[in-house]
Amino acid sequence: MSHFVLGLDFGTNSVRCLVVRVEDGEEVAASVATYEHGEEGILLDPNDPNLARQHPKDYETGTEKTVNEALSKAASFDGFSPDKIIGIGVDTTGSTPLPVDENGVPLAYQDQFADNLNAMAWLWKDHTSFEEAAAITENARREHPEYLAKCGGIYSSEWYFSKLWHCLVVAPEVMEATYAWVEMADWIPGFLTGNLKPENLKLSVCAAGHKGLYCEEWGGYPSAEFLAGIDPRIPELMSHIPNKAYAVDTPAGNLCEEWAAKLELPAGIPVAVGAFDAHLGAVGSHIQPGTLIKILGTSSCDMIVAPNTMALEDIPGICGIVDGSILPGYYGLEAGQSAAGDVFNWFVNEIVPGGKELGSHQSLTKGAEALKPGESGLLALDWNNGNRCVLVDPRVTGLILGQTL
Repeated sequence: MSHFVLGLDFGTNSVRCLVVRVEDGEEVAASVATYEHGEEGILLDPNDPNLARQHPKDYETGTEKTVNEALSKAASFDGFSPDKIIGIGVDTTGSTPLPVDENGVPLAYQDQFADNLNAMAWLWKDHTSFEEAAAITENARREHPEYLAKCGGIYSSEWYFSKLWHCLVVAPEVMEATYAWVEMADWIPGFLTGNLKPENLKLSVCAAGHKGLYCEEWGGYPSAEFLAGIDPRIPELMSHIPNKAYAVDTPAGNLCEEWAAKLELPAGIPVAVGAFDAHLGAVGSHIQPGTLIKILGTSSCDMIVAPNTMALEDIPGICGIVDGSILPGYYGLEAGQSAAGDVFNWFVNEIVPGGKELGSHQSLTKGAEALKPGESGLLALDWNNGNRCVLVDPRVTGLILGQTL
């Protein structure tokens, strides 16, 4: 008898659902749903180009839409039935944290915060907290340099504590109502399993390790003393989530009755601890020691793994060395850039003449295929959304050199 697994991939603009047969990896059915709020799923501020938020309700409605559609497509596949699904996996963008109440309900669901961008999910590419990131880097270099050693030596504005601190600074009314600051990668398995209370979450080591300075070597998250030195309100917020994180081979729980009914699946299916999209993309690409996997999407990520029995030197400029972030039993090493597909989209939508047909991704790809590398005479610097590696600076900008009439 065949068995199947269901994967949910929460990207920058949409959520995707994939049903796969376990025995041979055959893709049985897939579905995609674009997030409903904002511009291509992103809530923007015309006065602040660094701001990028999302409405957490889109994650719930997207889950329901894509799973129902994928299961409908899978119904015609020989040997498939929903009761043969033996596991659910979840990956998300990150760091994409959101403020929640004591029950794990997003503040965005409350009437008083319904239109408050600071009460939404802070999307990975939100760069509003670059000043806080620089201050965290400086504090860590002075007091706990080991905290930075596993994340390339510089803390980023794309990461967990920068965003938490910035929200404390710019939106005290939001943070006064906030019980915990929860990663999207932890919150989605939480609602699927009915374990939304922040204290009960099974946290992702992928999220905590790469974006939250979490490491078993120093007992989990940074010390309360260090966090209080950043802002005295942070330690209490951190006390509301567990100081233990897990790899994706750990169940976050089982599909609860409420979501089983919404998804037309049997209750009790194991739901894995969450992780980030690029890291699980590397798993799907059969990553192994000695192989670099490049994930190209809205941004780009370079992934390699090494056995956790090895002694690895710290590497300046990368996005982290985290035990179990990609494969259990292996260090996951991440690098990359903050814009890849976003640059192509910007070029198509804002720069190229000829409208949708002549200036489409498809036509530009066809034209580029006819050119040898360097033949155009143009040189582009892809820092249009800042530099992730190795400078870790969202303020630097892109260039196109060699233009003529």
